[in-house]
Amino acid sequence: IRTMIQATVNDAVVSEAQDAEEARGLIEDAHYHLVIFSRESSGKKWLEFAQKKLALPEQQRTKFVLFTSTKKQDYIEEIKRYGIGEYFTIPCAPNVPGELITRLCTPFSLRKARRYSVPGAAASLEQGSDSYPAEIINFSEGGILCELEAQAGFNWFLPAMISLEILLEGATLKVAGLYSVAKRLMVVEANPDYSPRRIRLACRFISVQEESKKQLLQVFSVIEKQEGLFGHED
Repeated sequence: IRTMIQATVNDAVVSEAQDAEEARGLIEDAHYHLVIFSRESSGKKWLEFAQKKLALPEQQRTKFVLFTSTKKQDYIEEIKRYGIGEYFTIPCAPNVPGELITRLCTPFSLRKARRYSVPGAAASLEQGSDSYPAEIINFSEGGILCELEAQAGFNWFLPAMISLEILLEGATLKVAGLYSVAKRLMVVEANPDYSPRRIRLACRFISVQEESKKQLLQVFSVIEKQEGLFGHED
């Protein structure tokens, strides 16, 4: 299903959970636009959880879609009572999941978290006792896109603690404690032997402390204030 989704929505960030309990944890810790779940994982507690998420205001809402190998109408009617009206059966054509996402999640909603870009903004990615400096391309409340020198000690497939340093209004604003995982990596510069010299890394924040959230909001507020002074619009 992941492959079928990314064949249509090639920049989709897809997370996987083994069961309903793990999925609930993922959804509570971050904002997801859409959850695709199996009949086997949809016990009563899961359906009640989905019902609560579907009752939230539009901007906070997570949509739910069932995939199943059965077309039994009694089960389909049961999930509809919880507000879940979308489903598809497997096996299915390769384009079905992607087209479903495109229909349910408009491009605007998929990109509703604004990206901010500040010249000279820097990040530090920490793994254990090692720290790796990076140049910030853009960042949002949900993640960061940055570039850094490729180093043998940095394991992009492991989580990293990210800190940001952003120069605004003559002062350096800092944001710390952004526990993150890499979602996408691209080599932007190679050595003569074709090994990576510089990489571009997209990371998603999976755990952000309350103090860090306040720091991020402060940074966003200052950026937007400056844009207002100079007449910039998003």
